Amino acid sequence: MTTDTGLIRSRRAQLVLALVVILALAVVLFVVGSDGGDQAGAGELEGEPPPSFTFEYFDGGTGSLADFAGKPVVLNFWASWCPACVAEMPDFQAVHEELGDEVVFLGMDMQDISREAALSLVESTGVDYILADDPTGEIFQAFGGFSMPTTVFINSSGGIVGTHNGSIYAEDLTARINELLLPNG
Repeated sequence: MTTDTGLIRSRRAQLVLALVVILALAVVLFVVGSDGGDQAGAGELEGEPPPSFTFEYFDGGTGSLADFAGKPVVLNFWASWCPACVAEMPDFQAVHEELGDEVVFLGMDMQDISREAALSLVESTGVDYILADDPTGEIFQAFGGFSMPTTVFINSSGGIVGTHNGSIYAEDLTARINELLLPNG
């Protein structure tokens, strides 16, 4: 009888472990997106002006996209709890250093664990482009965001011209900026 009870417990433990693994995979797919490319959601706003919103800059004060009128903007939603976001941040910094005079980089910290966690990540990655806060995820939702990270490309006329759901690294980020935002690529 003890052997049967042990076998049942072992099978239950295996079933619970399998369910935990399945749930974890589902969460990962939700967070980083299914193929890391242009997808529905934020892409549905292409050709439209961006939603109107205000935000708080990391260094104090409030702002809006109107602060960058006449300049193309790369708006990247990130969070310290998002492994894909953490992985791409050094590449965003590198492209910012290369193209920062031509394009505004705005990193929007979405529903982070804490300001301290966000600041620690910023320090460890060396990011020095403009950072702002979306503590409730309201701005992310206004852009139709559904996976993290999400990057929105806004042209100098203030229209959304592209989105990217999932990680995007330096070479592809530069190519997208040249294709979507900069005259004569």
